[in-house]
Amino acid sequence: MKMKKSEATRQHILETGRKLIAEQGFSSMGLSVLLKTAGVPKGSFYHYFESKEHFGCVLVQQYLDEYMRSLDALLATEALSMREKLFQYWHLWENYQHSEDASKHCLIVKLSAEIADISEDMRELLAQMTTRVEKRLGDIIEAGIKDGSMAPKLEARMAAQVLYQMWLGASLIGKVTRDKKPLQKALEVTEIMLPAA
Repeated sequence: MKMKKSEATRQHILETGRKLIAEQGFSSMGLSVLLKTAGVPKGSFYHYFESKEHFGCVLVQQYLDEYMRSLDALLATEALSMREKLFQYWHLWENYQHSEDASKHCLIVKLSAEIADISEDMRELLAQMTTRVEKRLGDIIEAGIKDGSMAPKLEARMAAQVLYQMWLGASLIGKVTRDKKPLQKALEVTEIMLPAA
């Protein structure tokens, strides 16, 4: 289905902004830079977004929706056990966080520390996203225990929360140190916390 021109322009602004944020951060990305890079006039921006903060909220919501769809697609792989699917997710995370393409890096990692004290609306969306991802990971762990691919070593919801927070922290430290070791250690700990049955 062909996207309408107005929808295509809005999407183009969002995609351009996402790339700039991945490279520079949200605060550093000025609207003039965004508009110049996107090649759209100022009026076009304000036609779709009330403010830079509103733009940020739309971008975070879009990222959340895409993230959950990609997680669902990963889980739909029938040939793998739930544990294998979960570890495929962790391996993808590790690879994406160290990709040369900054736009593949986790937007939650990029924005959380920067935005938490600046925009309550964006902070709330990021908090909702972490809660949704933790719940989905908990569902996967529970399903892995049920399908026999994971040993029932930990309570699934608690394990999901601890693991997700550990991976977010490891991603942040990896970003600061420009080193893969924090994510490699996170993977080692994940293997210990989620042993095969």
